[in-house]
Amino acid sequence: MNQFTESHLKGWKKDYKDLIQGKRLRLVDEDIWMLGKTKGVICFFSDDEIAYICLSQSIFQTLSDISSIKKNNELIKLILKYDLGFSERRFSEKKLSKATTNKVKKIINNFEFSLIKINSNSAEKVLDAFVLVSDPIYNGHTTKLNKIIDDLPEKKTKT
Repeated sequence: MNQFTESHLKGWKKDYKDLIQGKRLRLVDEDIWMLGKTKGVICFFSDDEIAYICLSQSIFQTLSDISSIKKNNELIKLILKYDLGFSERRFSEKKLSKATTNKVKKIINNFEFSLIKINSNSAEKVLDAFVLVSDPIYNGHTTKLNKIIDDLPEKKTKT
């Protein structure tokens, strides 16, 4: 159970609600080309569940990188890691195969996104609070804690 709620966001609560309850768009070129080099917070949804929240210096560029399956994008890395079982080393070493790219595209084609513009010098702290309250699938604290448990090595016992 998440111990943090919207009330913990204080003055940022309205912005958070605007992000979570705002108009959602599909991750297609027609919906991203007009966004330009705007700084803001993007929230991705998968089946009405918050999948990922990020801060972007250029919303258009971030969405283009995701749509184009660019390996340097954090969401693409997280999909490769959590959904497709890639190790950090594996996806940094070589170009993604067409089959892998198609698997990632299939996942992101189910995404919708909403966004808010943000011009605060504290944007990263605001983002961290939004992530903490919403606990997204890919970059939330539950995912990180589950990864820690999953990576726990087997204890060798003497027989």
